[in-house]
Amino acid sequence: MEFLSTELARIIVERTMNVVNYNIIITNTLGIIIASGDKNRIGDIHEGAKIALKTKLEFKVSENLSKKLNGVYSGTNLIIEFQNNIIGVIGIAGKPKDVLGYGKLIKMTAEMMIEQEHALRELESNKRMKQEVMLAVISNKQDTLLLLDKYIKRFEIPYNHPMAIFIIEVNFKDNSDKHYLNIFNEIIKLLEGTFMESLATVIDSKTIVVLYKCVHTNNKIEEYNKKAKEINEKICNQLGITVKISTGKIYNKLNDMYKSFNIAKDTLIFGKKIYPNDNIYTFNSLKCEMLFSQSSEEWKINELEDTYKLISLNDKDGVLRETLKVLIEENGELNNVSSRLFIHRNTIRYRLNNIYKITNRNPRNYIDLFWLYSAMINF
Repeated sequence: MEFLSTELARIIVERTMNVVNYNIIITNTLGIIIASGDKNRIGDIHEGAKIALKTKLEFKVSENLSKKLNGVYSGTNLIIEFQNNIIGVIGIAGKPKDVLGYGKLIKMTAEMMIEQEHALRELESNKRMKQEVMLAVISNKQDTLLLLDKYIKRFEIPYNHPMAIFIIEVNFKDNSDKHYLNIFNEIIKLLEGTFMESLATVIDSKTIVVLYKCVHTNNKIEEYNKKAKEINEKICNQLGITVKISTGKIYNKLNDMYKSFNIAKDTLIFGKKIYPNDNIYTFNSLKCEMLFSQSSEEWKINELEDTYKLISLNDKDGVLRETLKVLIEENGELNNVSSRLFIHRNTIRYRLNNIYKITNRNPRNYIDLFWLYSAMINF
């Protein structure tokens, strides 16, 4: 990686010469001048810089010595270091006794500017790579994910861990590009502070996607609804920006995050249409209603099948399914169910409670009963 570019060297020279009234040059590691207050010297070989590079020390040039060296004025030359490597030389022309005091200050300023530039490049590089990783994840590009493995590890993204996708849609009032950039940067800072060890990146002109790494507490996955509310309040209160947040389903593998993204996208579309005044749309709270929407069919079938599997795995003799079937056919009238199955009402209640414990769907609740009914008739 090039740490000292010609453009950066030019900026260092110009800024430094605004402070000191001496000509300054910067060379690369070959001793070739790449920036100078005197533009005519750019491209020349500087013998003093070559000596400084060879000795790895400051090289002072007196009036007499300057006449013996090619393309060198009296002054001092100091090596520029970054990350324990010599990356060039900075020279200041003048009487050595006059410029000696400026030498170390100029060297320190140059190295600080190089370090700052490197940090900015790293930041921009990380942004680009986070975006590349996220796009590969939500688009299910497995080949790309393999190529990005080192970045996935750098960003501490697990391959196997409960995770979910959050979509944050930003409502901009100011359409300027600079405003977009500033707001996105501020939102990303808030997200990184709220969703620890998760990945957040911008994917288009109004959308941020968060790959949320779920938190375990007492061997259970914490509900992420609170996190969604927390970030919504922070964005609104601290930045004065209105956003819409939707959440996908939790999956245990990184390779399944595209499913969570598609679900979050469906949830956002459905939520904005049915509940336009709300700001947060969670899949778990809307999925029963979304069964009727014209969204992707795949997740609907998968969700219903998961519910049915939970019942069947815990109902080897089939009594729970039979009870549920008769309950639906008898419109929830327990006396009729009791008569048809020749069992006591308390036994019915016991079985319905078991179904609730197994599926987290309460047969006494109409919406949950509809979900259970859909699972029954499909599987």
